[in-house]
Parts: sequence; C-alpha cells; structure tokens
Amino acid sequence: MGRSIRQDAEETDRVITLSDGVIAIAITLLVLEITVPTVPAGSSVSVLPELLLEEWHEFFAYVLSFLIIGLYWILHRRIFIHVEQHTRGVVWLNLLFLLMVAFVPFGTSLFSTYPGQFGVMFYAGVLALTGFSLALLWSYASREDLTEEGITSRTALIQATRFFASPLVFVFSIFVAIFDPTWAILTWLLLIPINAVLQSRVVESLEES
Repeated sequence: MGRSIRQDAEETDRVITLSDGVIAIAITLLVLEITVPTVPAGSSVSVLPELLLEEWHEFFAYVLSFLIIGLYWILHRRIFIHVEQHTRGVVWLNLLFLLMVAFVPFGTSLFSTYPGQFGVMFYAGVLALTGFSLALLWSYASREDLTEEGITSRTALIQATRFFASPLVFVFSIFVAIFDPTWAILTWLLLIPINAVLQSRVVESLEES
C-alpha cells in the first residue's frame, strides 16, 4: 500500500510538472503577440513613441492575459496543494484546463487586433471556459474525496465558489459587451475585490478546520 501511495504522489507530481510547463509556455507566447511598429518610409524614428502608443491595446491585452493566466495558475496550485492523489478523471479534466490555457494567446491576439464587441466577447468566452474547466477540476476532486484530510465541506464549497467566480465575471461581461464593449472590459475589474474576499474566506475556513 505504501508503494502504491508513493506512486500516486509521483504521478501527481508529473501532472503538476506538465501543467506548469504548459502555463509557462502560454504566458511566454503572449509577448510574441506584441508587434514592433514599423516606421513609415521617409519618417523619422521620432514618431516611434507615437506608434507605440497606438498599440496600447496590445500591451493592455498582454498584461491582462498575463495576470489572468497567473491567477488561474495560483488557483491550479491551490487545487494540487489539497489533492493528494489522482484518478483518470483528474488527469482528463486537467488536460481540458491545459487545452484552454494554451488557447488563451490566440484569444488575446484576436482581442488586441479587434478590440470591439466581437473581440471582447470572444476573449471573455475563452477566459470563462478556461476558468470553468479549472472549477470542474476542483469540483470533481473534492466530490471524489481525493483531497487531503481536514478539508471540510464548507471549505470545499468556498473554494468552489472562488473557482467559479472568475469565469462567471467573464460570462457577465459577454452580456455587457452586447450593449457596450468598454463597460464589459471595466467589469473585469470586479475580479480584484471578488478574489480578495473569497481568498480571505478560504483562509479563515482552513484555519478553523
């Protein structure tokens, strides 16, 4: 039995290693979507700052996607801090999450190129699906009792709420984008207070358990 448990732990480490690698590559690819502006023929390089300012949406999309992927990496890490072993379901749900993470650079590129209604809705949809896949991973692991001892049902529920909160914000922004894409982008700021509040609730629940 001891050998079996060690094998499970080793395999779980491999899942984490693969995940960290894919996430690192996805974050790196984001910067490749930022194009170097071309100075028009006959113009001085003094126009370069102005050309860079015209590409503000590319820098904005890069920073935003970097932070969102970073947030999902933190949440992914939170899952495997508490998950002691895995099943086939955990492996496939984790691969689904990585599938979506790897697609984020494309969504970022489309959003930075076409920052209008469709670009905002598509980008928010990609980030929402990425978040939902992570939430499903936690829901499955907690439901199948794959988490460490001491994780109460209340803690698992608060964790699930936190995992579902971010993608729900992006879903909400999709509906807002139907009326105003700018306001839809502003709704993404809700991620900051929502995640801060839920994180404090998680910490309190873990300390009480």
